[in-house]
Amino acid sequence: MSAPATQLTLRLTHQEIYRLDNYYFSQPEINQALTEFCDLQSMDFVYLWGEAAVGKSHLLIACAEKVQLSGFNVIYLSLAELMATAEPEILQSIDQLDLLCLDDIDVVVGKKEWEEALFHCFNRVKVSGGKILIAADKSPANIEFSLPDLCSRLATALVYQLPSMSDEDKQQALIIQAQSRGLILSEDVAQHLLRHYGREMIELMAVLHKLDNASLAEKRRLTIPFVSQVLANG
Repeated sequence: MSAPATQLTLRLTHQEIYRLDNYYFSQPEINQALTEFCDLQSMDFVYLWGEAAVGKSHLLIACAEKVQLSGFNVIYLSLAELMATAEPEILQSIDQLDLLCLDDIDVVVGKKEWEEALFHCFNRVKVSGGKILIAADKSPANIEFSLPDLCSRLATALVYQLPSMSDEDKQQALIIQAQSRGLILSEDVAQHLLRHYGREMIELMAVLHKLDNASLAEKRRLTIPFVSQVLANG
């Protein structure tokens, strides 16, 4: 029995807007590769890696959503979340998929039963003709899995590194995210957010969510005075 495809949509909220067209790609070739991958015609196995908060989960969920909306059977899972609530045997229920998106795969390093379950899961998806998209903090060469077969399987993936984000990249990412919510965020306001409210994307996205709600409630544009007023009130 395969895991339900509805598992993907249950983790989304109205504030979590994950699409390829609202992710800021500093390297256009990655955008092109993922867009092509979502057609499920050519690439079979893609591995994304990069430091925390560069948007790995955003891209996995965006690809999963895009493929699912095309009528295919898709599952997105975070292994970090799965390990907190289930045993390795849960991966045995995954088969007969068009696309499997697995996030945080490096959390199973050194956990023999999870490594073996992950390896067999990859094999079942591959044998059934499904595609695989995974993400981790490290490159395949630097993840020290104890299971050699799992290392060998990862070595067959097409690998893309998501680069660290400069302040300019973060500004553009905020502007694009705001646009996807129907907001206009000027460069001046984006710079103001970075100067005064942190430079971590997770924090900045939380700020943007708050400004989105305030702008909708008060029907106000995102100006520096309005932003300062909203955020000063906690």
